[in-house]
Amino acid sequence: MTSIPSSGHDANASALLPGVRIIDASGRQARIVSVLQADAEPTAVIRIEQGPEVVLPISLLTPRQDGAYGLPFGFDALSNNTGNQQETVIPVWHEELQIGKRIVDTGKGVRVHKTVSAREQIVDQPLLHDELVVEHVLVGQMVTAAQLPATRYDGDTLIVPILEEVLVVEKKMRLKEEVRITRHRHEIHVPQTVLLKSEQVSVEHFDEHIDAAHRGSIPASSASVEPDSGKPAG
Repeated sequence: MTSIPSSGHDANASALLPGVRIIDASGRQARIVSVLQADAEPTAVIRIEQGPEVVLPISLLTPRQDGAYGLPFGFDALSNNTGNQQETVIPVWHEELQIGKRIVDTGKGVRVHKTVSAREQIVDQPLLHDELVVEHVLVGQMVTAAQLPATRYDGDTLIVPILEEVLVVEKKMRLKEEVRITRHRHEIHVPQTVLLKSEQVSVEHFDEHIDAAHRGSIPASSASVEPDSGKPAG
């Protein structure tokens, strides 16, 4: 049987009774055989399952919720037999503080819903339309070869001379007629139906729903945004 010294003191040594279970860090169990309180440091004699009896300070034991006591290391560290000699290893524990940070989802934020709607809009855009008017004008004038008229413009009217030969005592050129072509330009309106699309965006705040749930009611909160189509209204 090996005695293990300890630097601590357990004020609840009187609560340890024979038969109380001791569970080490690996899950192995032992039971208390007896408690020694005569020394300055109370100790307990425990019997390890399928192992020897050892003595350890009560201050190493930690109460568990199931009524047993825990040991922060394995029973193998208490006794290591080599031949006829018995060596006891006492682990020394200390705590270290590690500081870090991580991202936590708080459940607050916004959810964006986008919907597309269609509407009809009348577009009235003026269009240009050309129209040719052909007019025959009788002239009946005799012209010489040096006086032959040429095609010419009179404003927007194109004048095309029409010549013919006539049999006379002497042959002369007669201006029979002139064709006057006048272009008249006017505007016409052709209404057409054009399909335009617009987008609406609604924003839902998570935190508003969460706060409203604590108050017993959920307010409706949404926003609608319709972008400009970039075309003039009809």
